[in-house]
Amino acid sequence: DDELDYMLGLQQHLVKHSVHCSEPVMDRRGDLFSILNQRPAAIIHRLRGQVQPEPESLHCAMIGAELARFHLAGQDYPGIRRNPRGIDWIIAVTDMLDANLTASDRKLIKATLHAARQFDVAGLPQGAIHADLFHDNALFIDNELGGILDFDYACRDSFVFDLAVLLNDWCIGSHGELVASRVNATLEAYQRQRRLEAIEIDALPLMLGIAALRFWLSRLHDKTFPLSGELTYVKSPDSFRDMLVLRSSQQDEIAQLLLTQQQR
Repeated sequence: DDELDYMLGLQQHLVKHSVHCSEPVMDRRGDLFSILNQRPAAIIHRLRGQVQPEPESLHCAMIGAELARFHLAGQDYPGIRRNPRGIDWIIAVTDMLDANLTASDRKLIKATLHAARQFDVAGLPQGAIHADLFHDNALFIDNELGGILDFDYACRDSFVFDLAVLLNDWCIGSHGELVASRVNATLEAYQRQRRLEAIEIDALPLMLGIAALRFWLSRLHDKTFPLSGELTYVKSPDSFRDMLVLRSSQQDEIAQLLLTQQQR
């Protein structure tokens, strides 16, 4: 299983580079997974700690620093896995969902994709990323980071996209708006470990929108095409649609927030 090879190999690589994350156990043959009842199975060391339900600036700083260490370690990870929820997927799923989209939905998606095409996305620094680092994918022990888990969407893509996913979850208020104090805490801690390049800072407002679009469409897809025979909790897609509207309307304000942060 190439995807499992990538995910487990990445976790092992990160642990060797002192990144706090779930660690797979290698068996006596040197394999990270085997086949059990005709399905791949792996043993993972259990991380200690609990999810922080309402992250504060302290937690944002810790996860920002750890994500930077993740990215530094991920630069030389040799495994390759394309983003399974990248731009090509967004375009394909938009077509699948067309009958469920309003005219304003289509306009919003089209504008976001157009902005992505106008930017040199391929020129952004890339490497192994988590791609799903929401606050419920990290554990804390008494206000210390226990580790990062859930590598299902880990892949090779731009570091700034990964950072945007994090900011859109850890650093928002009740209406999806960015909270400046938490954004600053995250970015300052990140950049103490890995300095963002100018092109990444320029791309971050766009990536915040693309990240919101990715999770809006993912949740809308799961709601529209539920898996038969499985009991799954499908989260509402509406919050990420609203977030995309907000990010799209505040590009200049977000850019100013980032500029102010860089000058601190």
